[in-house]
Amino acid sequence: MEKVAPLPVAEELPPDPVLRKIRIPFIQRASVSVGGRREELFMVDLGLRGTFIERMEAIEPGEEIEISFALPGNEIPVRARCRVAWWRAPGDPRNTRALPPGVGVEFVEMSERDRERVRQRLAEHLRQHPRLRRFLRHPEESEEEGA
Repeated sequence: MEKVAPLPVAEELPPDPVLRKIRIPFIQRASVSVGGRREELFMVDLGLRGTFIERMEAIEPGEEIEISFALPGNEIPVRARCRVAWWRAPGDPRNTRALPPGVGVEFVEMSERDRERVRQRLAEHLRQHPRLRRFLRHPEESEEEGA
C-alpha cells in the first residue's frame, strides 16, 4: 500500500475556470507509452487540462497515450491516460510560442489525487511568480477561433 503525505489545504487557489486556462513552464522528464512502446521524453509545460511533450515524430491527433511524470519534491509519479490534441511539426510556421516539435495532450483519465497534486503545483507556481501569471489559450482553442 502506498503511503503519501496529505496534501496541504487548497488555500488561495484561483477558481478552476481560471486554473484551466493556465499553463506553466514545466521542463520535466516523462515516461510516455505510445502504441505499447515506452519512451522517455520531456514535458515543456503543464496545465490542469494537459501538457506539451517534446517529440520529433508525429502522433496523430485523437490517438491515446499514457504518461507518467514526477512533480518536484515528490517521488510518486502522476499517471494519466491522455488524448493527443494536436501535433507541432518541426519548422511549423504557426509556431508563435517557439515550441519545439511535439504533441499537445489532454488529460483524459487521472486519479483525483493526481489531479489535485497537479492543481497544487500550478497554485504553488502562481504563488512563487505572481507577476508571471499568463492566461494562455491552448493552441487548439486558437485554431478553433481562427487565430
